[in-house]
Amino acid sequence: MNEPATKASSKLVDRPFNPWRFASTGASKALATEAIADVERYEESGMLRTRRRKEHDQETFELTVEAILCDVMHHALYRRPEAVYVTRSNAVLGRRDRYRPRVYGKTFPDVLDRLAAPELGWIVQEIGDSDWRQDARRTSLRPGPHLLARLDTEGVTVADLGLASVAESIILKSEKADFWDDARVIDYLDTEETSRFRREMRVINDWLRSADIDYGTFKGETSHVPDTTDRDLRRIFTRGRFDNGGRLFGGFWQGMSKESRFDRLVIDGEAIVELDYAQMGPRQLYGMAGAVPAASDLYAIPGFEGHRNGIKVVFSSMIFRDTPMSKMPQGTVGEFPKGTRISEITDAIIRHHSSIAHLFFTGVGHRVQRQESDIMVAILLSLKSHGIVALPVHDAILVASSNAMVAKQVMSDVFGHHVGLPGLVDVSSTCVG
Repeated sequence: MNEPATKASSKLVDRPFNPWRFASTGASKALATEAIADVERYEESGMLRTRRRKEHDQETFELTVEAILCDVMHHALYRRPEAVYVTRSNAVLGRRDRYRPRVYGKTFPDVLDRLAAPELGWIVQEIGDSDWRQDARRTSLRPGPHLLARLDTEGVTVADLGLASVAESIILKSEKADFWDDARVIDYLDTEETSRFRREMRVINDWLRSADIDYGTFKGETSHVPDTTDRDLRRIFTRGRFDNGGRLFGGFWQGMSKESRFDRLVIDGEAIVELDYAQMGPRQLYGMAGAVPAASDLYAIPGFEGHRNGIKVVFSSMIFRDTPMSKMPQGTVGEFPKGTRISEITDAIIRHHSSIAHLFFTGVGHRVQRQESDIMVAILLSLKSHGIVALPVHDAILVASSNAMVAKQVMSDVFGHHVGLPGLVDVSSTCVG
């Protein structure tokens, strides 16, 4: 279902460390080997180690140095102004589960400290806060002066860096304790269902990796550009249940602004169009209730004509909450006449949608998202069978302009199969508003 519109923030947001990068050519491998040797000499001269690492530990150490360097190199080569954040938490690094990469071990902070030593200068590290306050700073990394110099002298490019396809694509997250809580990932035992999810994601990701997708740049442009090889998607299920959530996240295009997607993104050598479901969430609810909506616009609520954007936000809150609302939800400031009470709005929505009134304030929105994600997976697999590349953005897809009509028909058919009602699909070839 559609996300409430929000203004893009100009504040830089650090991105998470990617532990799956590796040196894929002689040039990048040479830098990783040099850094490993530097760290070992630094440890020896400072008597930071009393004995040699065991064979397995040495291999892990070398992989860790390589992963850190390659991700920071990747960051520098794409001219990203923000930093890379990492964890130094023993609770995270000591955990053994399906999500933990090999480089995340108890010695990970030590390797960071060695690489960040002023005598070496491979990275710059700013250590964050040790607690879990909502505004706590996370440890961040940037390329160090020595690494920047060596990148220049060795002529390393992004083509010298690889990305291993071993990260878990099916992720289960816990329920949030409160608004500020970060839902943690949960380990789980595979079932026939989760194995099917993973097979579907493997097919989709393999198809996207081989696709002709490009990002246009202008001559002399110095701003950072997205990494168009970053295409792997993952399904994230929520509230500790596989019948909640399941939306697709990942892919360089999801982090782009809508304007940049239309201006810069090219699929199969063509400009893109966006296909988006209209009123997806409300129509899914009617399908769940086995009812047929009487109105053409389900967000047109009597008494609140002209306040459609605000109604969409309130409607979404009503299906995700487990209890009635006592105040206006975030994102509705200025959307309703001054003095309007939230109860007036929710009562009007319930009266207008009496066929699905029993679903409000039951948390059904999480199951709606699960169905939405099933629909999206089915769309991507169906379009692949037609030889069409589609890039998902929640409930919308981006395709080459010549494939718009086929994609629209597929979206309509898949929605009807899952929901029991025809799917309403809007097609956009430019960014409006």
